[in-house]
Amino acid sequence: MLKSRRASRRRTLGFIGLGRVGGALLLNCLKAGEDVAGVYDVNQALVRRWVSRTGIKGYGSAVTLAQDAEVIFLTVPDREIGKVYRQIRDKVKPGSLLVHCAGSIGTEIFTPAGKRQLETLALHPIQTFLSPEQAVRDLPGSYFALAGTKAGLQFGRRLVKKLRGRVIMVRNQDRVLYHCMCVFVSNFMNALFSAAEEIGLRLGFSPKRTRKLVLPLALTTLRNIINQGARAGLTGPARRGDRQTIERHIRALKMELPELVPLYRVLNRRLMELVKAANRRSSR
Repeated sequence: MLKSRRASRRRTLGFIGLGRVGGALLLNCLKAGEDVAGVYDVNQALVRRWVSRTGIKGYGSAVTLAQDAEVIFLTVPDREIGKVYRQIRDKVKPGSLLVHCAGSIGTEIFTPAGKRQLETLALHPIQTFLSPEQAVRDLPGSYFALAGTKAGLQFGRRLVKKLRGRVIMVRNQDRVLYHCMCVFVSNFMNALFSAAEEIGLRLGFSPKRTRKLVLPLALTTLRNIINQGARAGLTGPARRGDRQTIERHIRALKMELPELVPLYRVLNRRLMELVKAANRRSSR
């Protein structure tokens, strides 16, 4: 059983929301020796499970927890952050720090925090969390995108260091575009593999078999991109300018999986742009 540990000059943390991110932060903060006042979630059965697991205090109200904690993590779904903030803002002690972990939202969602003498922090882990166990395991060592007040950033940097992570600064006005960058790399990869699985089914392969077949290809491609960059790491018909093969692909998709044609065209157009840019650079 994990126990929160008291230490002088340490601000007490409270967690409102115990989903994958909230739970992973909670456990890793406890492991790092942070002082946790308690947890709250609308699902009180979930609160009881976390109380049993960690020995920390469970709360039946977000407002009550916000009154006791000095650093309040709003680890709720993005659409609920503003709502929860409005519920607790008049009860939070002056000087308290409000933290959320949304990627596309900055600290502007806590307006008017300044009038209430509240510190703010947007702390987004650049990581994907599929299950609670994986979230707990993979959160440490991640990059974290920070924005906030001076005191908020000081706390964020200290916490990220304890989590063996690294900090990048992303301004409030840039966070939507920053989050879009993350979605391109993370979520859109699911779309690509889903397309491959559909094609595999037409070839008589199960989705699991297709993933196994293309995994070495995917890992090598990713390694090439990491080492060489997206342009230099490109191979295949787009790189070779092999329009005949590309047109054969499109004809085959039109016959078997016409719903994938627009996706193929859009992605291939982007690859052609990469090739043109690479050629222009090499001709200089």
